[in-house]
Amino acid sequence: MTEISNNPQSYMDFAGLGNLRGQASQKNGKATKETATQFEAMMIQMMLKSMRESIEKDDLMGNSEATKTFEEMYDKELSVAMAKKGSMGVADMLVKHINQAELAAEQARERNNNPQLQQALQLNPPQQSLPVNQSQPSIPLIRPEKFSVKPEGVGKVGELNK
Repeated sequence: MTEISNNPQSYMDFAGLGNLRGQASQKNGKATKETATQFEAMMIQMMLKSMRESIEKDDLMGNSEATKTFEEMYDKELSVAMAKKGSMGVADMLVKHINQAELAAEQARERNNNPQLQQALQLNPPQQSLPVNQSQPSIPLIRPEKFSVKPEGVGKVGELNK
């Protein structure tokens, strides 16, 4: 007896893709792996398409629309089969990075919910003013002579020297 799966079995299995989308919205780990596998299949299919376009077409096999359609369908199914075997490892790498990102996001949420840690890691803490002693006389500020130089052509405010 064969096992019935909700995951897409073929490139054209739209019901399986719909089920996969529902599982992914529930953050199911199995759905992450299956979605990464579908992504790998798309990447392999695009690679196969580029490889076929780089080959010069001859008249022996025919250059008809039927041949082109068959080759496209074959490449799509071949890419799904290759991705399910994990022959390139792209899906595994994607799952690893997605899981790391989810873990980092979860740790960040935990840090945001910890008030002691928030206070310790506050980026812009409130400024505290320093007390001013009003009983001491203030020191007069005198501008040094070397900074009192007026540039040429400037007289009183708003007037130009000629």
